Amino acid sequence: MTLDNIQENLLPEKSVAGWLENLDGRFKAKLREVQTISRPSSDGKTTTTFKLARVECIYNSLVVQKLSPGQLLAIPNVQNLGMETIFSVFEIADIIPMHYSMLTLSTSQPGALRGEFMGLIDKEWKQDSKSTWIEIVASPTGYIVDFTGNDIKYERRYSPLLVGSEVKLLNKEAVRRFVCYVPEEGTSPSNLDAYSIGDLLGVIDHTVPFTINFTQLINFHVGVFCHTGGGKSYLTSMVVRRALQAISDLKVIVFDVSSEYGIHLLDQLVAQESRIVFSKRGLRKKETKEDAAKALYNNAMDFYKRHVKTDALEAREKELVGLIEQLFRDDKCKPMYVKPHYMETIAHYRTYEGLLDSFANTVSDKFNANQQASIYANDRITTFLKDSGKDEEDLVDKEVLPILDEILEYFSKAGVRQNATVFGLVKGLQERLNQDVSEPEELGYSLETLVKELLDDSQNSPRLFVIDEEIETARDIASRVIDEVFRQRRTSFNLHPRILFVFDEAQEFAPAKEDARGDTLESSRSVERLLRHGRKYHLHGWISTQRLAHLNTSALHQIHSYFVGTLPRPYDRQLVGDTFAIDDALLERTLNFAPGDWLLASYRATNTQNVPVFFHAINNEECILPKP
Repeated sequence: MTLDNIQENLLPEKSVAGWLENLDGRFKAKLREVQTISRPSSDGKTTTTFKLARVECIYNSLVVQKLSPGQLLAIPNVQNLGMETIFSVFEIADIIPMHYSMLTLSTSQPGALRGEFMGLIDKEWKQDSKSTWIEIVASPTGYIVDFTGNDIKYERRYSPLLVGSEVKLLNKEAVRRFVCYVPEEGTSPSNLDAYSIGDLLGVIDHTVPFTINFTQLINFHVGVFCHTGGGKSYLTSMVVRRALQAISDLKVIVFDVSSEYGIHLLDQLVAQESRIVFSKRGLRKKETKEDAAKALYNNAMDFYKRHVKTDALEAREKELVGLIEQLFRDDKCKPMYVKPHYMETIAHYRTYEGLLDSFANTVSDKFNANQQASIYANDRITTFLKDSGKDEEDLVDKEVLPILDEILEYFSKAGVRQNATVFGLVKGLQERLNQDVSEPEELGYSLETLVKELLDDSQNSPRLFVIDEEIETARDIASRVIDEVFRQRRTSFNLHPRILFVFDEAQEFAPAKEDARGDTLESSRSVERLLRHGRKYHLHGWISTQRLAHLNTSALHQIHSYFVGTLPRPYDRQLVGDTFAIDDALLERTLNFAPGDWLLASYRATNTQNVPVFFHAINNEECILPKP
């Protein structure tokens, strides 16, 4: 389907009934009551309140099979009293077939009597008995729908419901217009399928592609929450793949501590200009030309064995290894040299900023008898920087030698002893520059190289980076890269390219503050800074975790789009509900998800704001290797 096709259908000539689904006249329902439910918040400090609508529908075996969580209901509100075309939109959270005998059936009755009653109830399900009905529990979306003028319009507004009024069921086109993003005419790419991440759940007898705005999804940060093995990395890989296709200036860096994304994004690593970065573990050097082919195959097999794969992909080992060999042929696999922290400190003191810091340290020494000499040296270097147009972050070079001669001459006149700290500092620098001792070269692909390629906005620069490292090293790299990218973005006045940082097992990078210490604390601060302030610099975050309870809550609150899978722990579900204002009834439905089913709520990426959408995601395996 193209954008032109969809634009032609945006304003169909329909009456109110044209936007509704009545299941051949079988869906007949009325609003029985509106409930307000309160419970303690996940932290126990406040109370969280949810509102639910309970709808009674005439029982019909076909209707009860067609209804499912995620479908949308139109319930009359007080605005409907003036115009019978305005309704509140509610989302079905649960469907419960009811029989009047169920209301009085209890363990206080004899077992034989209970068995007889249950036998009668069982028979009446199949006979569409008048003693049965369908109980529908629905959650408010916060929107009203207006069918005035043969069109459909959604508006975020509250209006009190009318108890006893007739409830409608929205059809597939009304649902699509409610949640699915439709790009403006002339937008590239023009194929609407390029914006799809799966199919909507809860659309009766139809398949509706779920399309989202990738730019807005990425721009306002993303979270993926699901239990271990629930498909977080598969979903992340699929959405990243689609986002790279939809956003031409997007770059993605994935911190992969579980060795998954090298396979999950293998097709993109081959097709795109990319880098997969890892330590030197397992890399075999080719000694001679005769050994080159063997070394290539061995490196590819080491890569293949190190990464996590599903059973379906294990059966296609030969194809995967062939693609991995292509990565090595194209020199996309880069062993990284991570500069030790002591080298970072030394590198600082090679700059003019470090030199000025050294002078400042001698001035602050209360036992220093040469404070004025240190101040003079500091002032003279500062004046030199201003006159020469150099920056404090530049390396100290030979151009400063005449200034050092002047400083030493001043020291001689001021009576500064040669064993004084400040004298030794200047004299030692002078000797090093005269001997032309250069800074040691980096060993291979370095963190500085990574940052440079990340910020490079040329068309042939790498777009996808996978950092395949152990947790401790990955944390160190993440904090350094984020801080350096921030520094360069703030000084360059260039907001392109967009950069998406993906943190798999995010609780390892941004844990709860009481669990953060040492390197973990630095990583947590950097990730929190990214999520708090990155958007203004086109720096975006994606966190993926199974334990929200162990996550930095300040970082968690910066996320505007969140994918929710099955979360077995009640606390985690409650935290999602409290943080993102999702009713407990909807989150309970996630416990029954099949593989590939997800709930997405987004403030920006969908057509409506913060409406939970149930969908079945595109199978990532079929993206890596299409079916033979």
